[in-house]
Amino acid sequence: MTTVKLFESVRKSFRDTLDTDLFFRTRQHEEALVKIRLGIQDRHALILISGRSGTGKTLVAQAALRSMDPYDFEPCFVFVHPGMGKGPLLGSILRELDVENVARFTNDRVAQIQEEALSLFSMGRRLVIVIDEAHFLKSDGLHILRTLSNLETERQKIVTVLLVAEKSLPRRLNAPSYASLRGRITFTVNLRPLSAKETEQYIKYRLLKGGASSNLVSKEACLTAYRLSGGIPREINRLMYNSLIEAMIKDETMISTSIVQAADMKIGVSHG
Repeated sequence: MTTVKLFESVRKSFRDTLDTDLFFRTRQHEEALVKIRLGIQDRHALILISGRSGTGKTLVAQAALRSMDPYDFEPCFVFVHPGMGKGPLLGSILRELDVENVARFTNDRVAQIQEEALSLFSMGRRLVIVIDEAHFLKSDGLHILRTLSNLETERQKIVTVLLVAEKSLPRRLNAPSYASLRGRITFTVNLRPLSAKETEQYIKYRLLKGGASSNLVSKEACLTAYRLSGGIPREINRLMYNSLIEAMIKDETMISTSIVQAADMKIGVSHG
């Protein structure tokens, strides 16, 4: 394989996609996976995954669900837009569940979700609602989650809501008005940026996944990538993706510190 073809192949490993085959596990990611799986298996109502933008919260949620038996639950993915309130939130959930005639009023929409959850429960399955970008929810959108967390039979909860949000949401939930909702969250997982050592391991892991030697990027270049990205996986990906392009342009056979720095200058990544 020529250097150009190799770099083109490896570059795919650093694209900004939700590919669980590229999921790199650190101790904190293993902890997150365990908590999410246990939360669903033990039928808890609310689980919160938080962290800075780009730390891989959505990928962790996807990886956790993928590691479970798909016949045990029915996933429902909702992507929140800024200012989304309870009506649009409930409507999005119902449309994801393929409910044809979405009710007009809030109480009726909740009843429809309950009906879907009970139907799944009768088949031995659990409804798992993944709400991504949950920090964008309006106050009434957050408060309706308390109602969803109350959906149950005589013996157990029938819905698990997995909230995926930036760090602003946990801070927001500390307000007294959210005490009841906060009390229903069983597990809170906070994803931190990678350390310098983890960043190097992350880069080498993705290189190997792309069919390249882990030595394609020097140790010093990995450290530079860590400093420039702040250990944020999304920024690491962007930096390494552009570093590979830079190496191709300069006809280099290895990613050095100077290549990473040149790529950083061209894409305007600066983390101080």
